[in-house]
Formats: sequence, C-alpha cells, structure tokens
Amino acid sequence: MDSLTARKVTTFAENFGFEGNEAKNFERYIAATYLYKYIKDDIDSIEKSVLGGGNDEGIDIAAVIVNGQIVFEPSEIDSLIEDSPTNTSKIIFIQAKTGQSYNSKLISKFLHGINLVTKHAINLRKQDTLQKLPKLKNPKLKDLALLIDKIIENIEKFPSEKIPCDIYYITTSETKGADIKNETQIQDSLQRIKDHGLYVNDLDINLHGKTDISIKRNERSGPQNIKFNFEKRQTIPDTDKINEAYIGLISAKDIINLLIDELGEIRSGIFTDNVRLDLGAKNSVNKKIMGTLESNDRAYFPFYNNGLTIVASELKSTGDRFMISGYQIVNGGQTSHQLIRWVQKNKDMKNYEQSLSALWIPVKIVSSQDASIRANVAVSTNLQTAIGATDIQGSSQIAKDVEEYFETTGPDGLRYERQISGSRSNFTKLRVISTRELNRAVASAIFGESSKAINKPKELEVEGSYVWGDYPVEMYYYAAWIVYRIDRHLARNSNYSPLKAAKYHIAMMVSCIVNPRFMHIFGTSVSNIGESLRKGKNNNSINKVIDFNVENISNAIENAIESSLKIIQTEFKDILDQGRSLQKDDVRSRQHQQKLLDKVKSEYDK
Repeated sequence: MDSLTARKVTTFAENFGFEGNEAKNFERYIAATYLYKYIKDDIDSIEKSVLGGGNDEGIDIAAVIVNGQIVFEPSEIDSLIEDSPTNTSKIIFIQAKTGQSYNSKLISKFLHGINLVTKHAINLRKQDTLQKLPKLKNPKLKDLALLIDKIIENIEKFPSEKIPCDIYYITTSETKGADIKNETQIQDSLQRIKDHGLYVNDLDINLHGKTDISIKRNERSGPQNIKFNFEKRQTIPDTDKINEAYIGLISAKDIINLLIDELGEIRSGIFTDNVRLDLGAKNSVNKKIMGTLESNDRAYFPFYNNGLTIVASELKSTGDRFMISGYQIVNGGQTSHQLIRWVQKNKDMKNYEQSLSALWIPVKIVSSQDASIRANVAVSTNLQTAIGATDIQGSSQIAKDVEEYFETTGPDGLRYERQISGSRSNFTKLRVISTRELNRAVASAIFGESSKAINKPKELEVEGSYVWGDYPVEMYYYAAWIVYRIDRHLARNSNYSPLKAAKYHIAMMVSCIVNPRFMHIFGTSVSNIGESLRKGKNNNSINKVIDFNVENISNAIENAIESSLKIIQTEFKDILDQGRSLQKDDVRSRQHQQKLLDKVKSEYDK
C-alpha cells in the first residue's frame, strides 16, 4: 500500500477506534467508503458488512440493500417490503486488497466465491441440491445467502426478477486495470455467475484503484466539482451566510450529469436530506411525470413540474458554465428518479442527445458554507426533522449529569452523545454511545430486560421510561462499559462474531456474574429495581451491594464476558451448527432471557 493511502487508513482506524492489522483496517475503510450512503459511519454496520475471518471465499465485504437501507437479517427485509407498494433491491460484493496491482487469480477466486454464495441462495430450499454444494464455512456467507434467498422468495414484490448487483475488486493501484478484465479465466468466472439468471443482464466487475477510492471518499460530503451549464437563470439576491442563489431552467442533459456518475450510478449522498425516498415507477404522481416525458407535451414539462431544489456547499461560475460541490437535492426526488428512468429507457433512441438538450427542468440552487443555512433551506422545502423520543430523553437533567460523568473518564473512557450534533467529535467513534444505545445497555445490565433491549427497544424511549430516573450516574457508565467491552470481544474473535444478536443477553449475564445481587432482583418488577436504585443513591447503600466502579471490576468484567459467550454458544449450539449467525428472531424471546438467567444462577450463585 502506498504511504498516502496507508496514512488515510491509519487515521480512519484511529478516529473510529478500530484495532487490527493494516489489511483488516483497509477492509473497514473500504466498507465505510463504498457503503457510506447506506451506513453513514455506523460502526456496527461497518463491522457487520466486513465478513472477516477465514473462509470468506474472497468476499471481504458484502451488503444487501432493500429500499435504500442495508439489511442484515431476513426479518428486516420482511418489515421493509411489507407495506411498500414498490420495492428496490441491490447486492454489493467487494474484495479489498492492499496491494498495488491486479491479480487475475485472486479476481477469479473472488468471483468464484460470489458464484458459490449465489448457488447456495438459489438452492436453500432444495436440500438435495444444497447438500451437494461445497459448504459455506464462514457464518457471514451463510447469512448473506439467507438474505438473497429472502429477496428471491419475495421477488414478485420487486419491479424485476433480476437483482441489481455491484461487484468491486479494489486495490491501491494507480491504474484501473481495465485490460485484465478481458482475461479468459475472469470472463469465464463472471459468466458462471451470469448463468444463474439471478442478477441484471449487464453484470460486470469494477476494478478500482487508488484514484477511484479517493473519488468515493470525496463523495461522502457530496459530489465534487461537477460541471453544468446554467444559461437560463435569474440571480436571487444574496443575504448573510448565503454565497449565491439562482432560479431558472437547466437542460435535462446537464441535470442527468448532476444525478448520475460516469458508471451510470446515482451520485452518492445527493438524496440524503430528501424527505421522500423514491416512490417507484408505479406511483401515481410518478406515472404522470413519466407520461409527460414520453408524450408530445414534453416541451411543457417546466410548466407542469415544480423541478428541483439543490443546496450546495460550493458553487463556482465562469459565465454560464458552473461547477458545483457538496450538493444535495432536497426537493424534487421523484422528478429526479423519473428523469433517470426515462434516460435509461431511451438512451438508444434516435436524436437522444438532442431530446435531452431540448428538455428544460426548473431548478433553484442555493450555495452556502453554513451548514445551518443549508439545513434551513432543506426544512423549508418540505424536509422536517422531527423531535424524537430520544431527543427528549437526552434533554433531561439526569442525561446532562450522565454526559458530564462520561467526560470525566479520560481518553480511555467512553463518551455519551445525548444530543445529535452536526459537528464532528474528536473522540474515537467506537467509544461514543448514543441515547438509544444507552437505553438498551441500561435495560439489560441494570434491569435485566435484555429481551426488551433486543426485541422492543422503542419501548425504552417513551416518556417516563424506567431507564431514566434519579439513579447513580456511575450506573449508566457501568452498563455502557459492559456493552462496549462485549462489542470488542465480538469484533476481535471471529468465532464469537456470530453471537452478536445476543449481545444484550450477554450484557445481562455479565452484570449478574460481576454483581451477584442482580441475580436475585432480575426478573422482578422493574419499578422495584428502580426504587431500590433511587433509595440506594440517596443513602449511598447501593454501593455496598453493587459495585458500579468500572476500574475496580474491569478484570471481572472481561472474565465474565468470556464465560457468558461460552454459555451463549452452548445454549444456541443447534442454530450455530447450521453454519450461520444468530438472528434477532432466534434470541429475542423472554423465555431465552429467563433461561440464560437461570443458567447464570446455577453456575455462579454459590
């Protein structure tokens, strides 16, 4: 790996708090970069999308996207498509190599791995055929096959029986490696995937190098330096904090360039702040938009359509030639997607370029370096960010006290982010916990409600939730620390990573082992537990029976985590022996919570 890329990967790992060697952190860096519009720097999602460990069949990173959201369990797909009239899906396979060259044998192995996962997905319901296939030895590959199978099972709910699929082989090379794509073994391997008929007809492998990685990384803040013509415009007088603003008409040819990159993909992040996802081609409004585009009335489009509102961090111009960076389309998402569909459908038609140039789209562009101004423009064009339940919880005095306590734990401690901030924290992301995450940690480690933390976390966010009360602030840190250390154990050991769905059961068990008093109060009324905590705080008696001081019990916590992980492996052995990871449906019941609590009591309540 070249020194500049190595430095970027090292900085990335330090900012997030990732451990591991250079190759492992490069995989995480690529996952965070190429999947950014789906995972938004969410550490848990980054870790889940990186397959890790051995036996990955050359697939380092994989993602299944349904209706614009990354999914990790089949039940999540059911929830997303249940009430949606139109659905979209995409599968992304990535191999990330730190080397500076392309290796045809490794590329072929990677494609063979995709072929094998695809075979398993297609044949999961045909046990006779499945038994003849080579086994998927990495549980995450089995999980991936189950997700693809769930899409296949519901394929009639998607617009096409063929699933869009992006394949990336990524190195730190200075070149794109286009020549190597034509080698026989690569084309043969690719053809074997195509022969299944599951993926789109134009399936191909993208060979990306150092420059491509940089382009993707820059797109995190929106596309950069995209050129377009804007001759039909009227200047809107600028005001404080707004650099430039225009309203006018832009040709469809230039609009498409703003929407789609050189690979024909929608530019990353341009719809992040748009309140409405693509409603699909069958939506009644979208049908009317398409009807106008395909009719003889196309010239009337700017009269029939409200057009696009674009906010940008930077806008430069020379005459009628503009260059825009860091932009988002905050209104006009449906128009944008219908334009893309129309172009894709008609790009081979006669006079295509002429038709694009003759079609005019109403546009308003606002440029400002001030993030709050850009947000206000978005709000005023129908994007409203509702105040959530966790925002209300985070505004309480106890939450402020907890935040202050977390800040006293030094550079090796944790931080509580009670308010979502647009500014970047200098603290390691891995050690920053949100209100939603803290709710689940406290419910599990303090109240023994691990089933609710897994299955019904929103019930913990209601006003007056038992999670937030006049309790010792150390208690919140204790719960957060246990979950943080569990996450580190799961991330470091590939044998434990399939247990992630049981994380909050593990937190409950660890708390019992470290503080045996919890064995006798878990399972009783949460109001009784809360009352004991309040009384204990007021007379300081709680510290005599329950030790919330993480420094005192750090070794005990580590040992308890190892013991709890082994109990989970034994308890769910039948599922794990199927070669897949635990899923929420496997572990969420209250019966599992009680059974695990009983096991801890039998082993540790001496």
